[in-house]
Amino acid sequence: MWEYCICFNSGEQADTFERKVVDYIKSLKGIVVNVCTQGYFKVLIAIPSEYENKTTTFLAEKIAEIILLFYKKEYILNNLTFEKVHSINMNVFLQTLVCFDSDMDKKIIIERMAFKKNFYLNSFIEFKLPFLKKKWNELITLANDNIMYLLSDDSFLELIKFLISNLEHRCYAVNVFSKKDCYLLCDVEGKVINDFLLEKNIIYDDTKLLTSLIALNPEKIIIHCNSFLKDNLIKKLYKFFSNRIEICK
Repeated sequence: MWEYCICFNSGEQADTFERKVVDYIKSLKGIVVNVCTQGYFKVLIAIPSEYENKTTTFLAEKIAEIILLFYKKEYILNNLTFEKVHSINMNVFLQTLVCFDSDMDKKIIIERMAFKKNFYLNSFIEFKLPFLKKKWNELITLANDNIMYLLSDDSFLELIKFLISNLEHRCYAVNVFSKKDCYLLCDVEGKVINDFLLEKNIIYDDTKLLTSLIALNPEKIIIHCNSFLKDNLIKKLYKFFSNRIEICK
């Protein structure tokens, strides 16, 4: 058997990583275990040795996704100097910055990754990704240098809309379905969308729905909800995606 241990700083990171890899590892007759020990949240993986090469390639992609989902967002947030910004606007703004040039970020991370028996995510970020942090600092500096414009709600909204319009379209259309207390995002064929910039496939609040739609940045958003949810939801989405929304009657 080929064995691997990936150490994270938070349970949320470890849980998200496990969710991303478990089906693939099990398809190879492998094992995935999520444990907390010695101050680390660890995901332990064991697979038959013949699958080592293709599994390391797969895991490199998933580790890169965790860095973009968690560390990039945290790094940007910790270095912004904004105050008195509405929390929804800030979450949306953060998501646009995380998504900006994300495919290139992912490529850079994978190129610098070297697998060892024990992989410590935080150490890898600190010692192997200084160039990437410099790249993110350019975005942060631009935002901080224009803070006076961004403290106005109207200017902030216009900036967010501009950033969204310049993100890559990751899919043509997204169908938004409401299911009791959650939302599902599906493609044109009705399949639940699974993209590396999405933390989860099931969404439980409107802010997460907004940030998930920004991550996907579809050309068209089709709403399938009851009348009450539809009216409230459309008001929130319309601010950011005014010319993309379609209502399913």
